[in-house]
This record gives sequence, C-alpha cells and structure tokens, in this order.
Amino acid sequence: MTTKQPAGVNYLDDNAPIKKLYNGIDELKNVIPLDSDRNRLSFCLNLYLNKEIATVKEAIHQAQPRSASVDFGVLEDLVSKKLKEKGL
Repeated sequence: MTTKQPAGVNYLDDNAPIKKLYNGIDELKNVIPLDSDRNRLSFCLNLYLNKEIATVKEAIHQAQPRSASVDFGVLEDLVSKKLKEKGL
C-alpha cells in the first residue's frame, strides 16, 4: 500500500487582497481573542468585499464573533477602519 504526498501549501503574496484582509483582522487580537472568531469574521468580510453580503454590519452579524470584547457597533467601526488602512 502506498501513501501519497500531502498537497503543497500555496502561500499568497502579502499584497493579495485576501491576505491583507486576514492580516488586518488578525491585528484585532486584543478585541477578538479567539482565532476561530477572527477567521470566521475574515471569511464573512471577504464575502462583503465580493459583494455577496451588503454591509460590514451584516458580515459581523453573520460571523457572530462571540469572543469580542466590544459590542458589534464598535466592532463595525474598528473593522471599517482596518479595511481602510489596508486599502480594501
């Protein structure tokens, strides 16, 4: 019996929009301490950037980051600021 090699990891360039998005949301570790909540939020914000979700607020409500230390209104302001900082 043979075993196949695992699939290689395809690393993205730091200038790729999705990489900027995930890195920007990862900078909010002090507000959203759980990695899974930040990743889920980044996924939903990617849907927002691809116009599958209408607003940042809807993306946050869909992601439901339960570990967030601030309410969703404040989080919306922080996320919008991060998106502008990253040029998204």
